Amino acid sequence: MRRSERGNWLKGNWILMTLLAIALGIFGTFSIMGESASSAAQRFLVALATADSNTLADMSYFNPPKPRDEVIKEWKESLEVGKYFRFVWVIKAQSSPVPGRASVQMLLTKDADRGNAYEENFSLDMLKDEGKWKVDVRGLSREMFPALPR
Repeated sequence: MRRSERGNWLKGNWILMTLLAIALGIFGTFSIMGESASSAAQRFLVALATADSNTLADMSYFNPPKPRDEVIKEWKESLEVGKYFRFVWVIKAQSSPVPGRASVQMLLTKDADRGNAYEENFSLDMLKDEGKWKVDVRGLSREMFPALPR
């Protein structure tokens, strides 16, 4: 007579089950903690490089606040002006002088496809708005990207 193998699968794969539990724990921890300012800055820069006006609008902070449709329109205009502008970046550091505010320092290379391109220091001023990190667009340097929204 042959024994049922159904219950033995879990016993034989305890390593797999342990790794799955660890992965779920790590995912849960990051879900509770939320995104860091530097990873939000990274998402913002990717959106800027790929001309994603929706993500840029969602991650932009204006004081006084502007309607989302207006912010999307302004980002589309900026992205159209800068459509041939190519850049690469490396995030160097993040500092948080007070809770809910951060500065993300980076090296940015403008006109990265040219032979004489060089790295420059820039920073993104970040703040938490409704629990999410956003970029203070009015604090962005005009030298970083042409025709930024104001």
